Amino acid sequence: MTTLLLDLVNSRIVYPDGPRDELAGDAAARAWLRERGAQGTPEEIADARAVRPLLAAVIRGERSLDTLEPWVGVMRRRARLTRDGLIWDDDVPAGRRVGARAVEEWAALQGPEGSRIRPCAAHDCQHFLVDNSRGNARKWHSMEICGNRAKARRHYARSKSEG
Repeated sequence: MTTLLLDLVNSRIVYPDGPRDELAGDAAARAWLRERGAQGTPEEIADARAVRPLLAAVIRGERSLDTLEPWVGVMRRRARLTRDGLIWDDDVPAGRRVGARAVEEWAALQGPEGSRIRPCAAHDCQHFLVDNSRGNARKWHSMEICGNRAKARRHYARSKSEG
């Protein structure tokens, strides 16, 4: 399952040879947002760039929830009556729509067992993951990459200490 939130916080990763930022250029950011259901307007691009580092910091526990107030404070829903029943429409200013949607997704991932979105446990990884496991115990964004490296390091450390 791909979410705007997860894609957004994973859209800028710094590698040894430099950063890879999927929102760096306006054309790339517009296409990126359109792929995720937004219109890709200049306001949405600016909003995505503004909310991304704040969401990442909140998820890592480096910033308080108050950091997200500029998006939460403008969230409104309006009811509309149709032949099919009551429909709720989001009524959020254009310059806060992307962030509000990402914050709403973040809020849906919080629960009594803890947050379902977290940073990858690998010390050298900057990715985030959404844990859909029953026990909420997933550690790595990718078992094939980070999980295998962690297991290989543990195995090497054990074999070295035994030898």
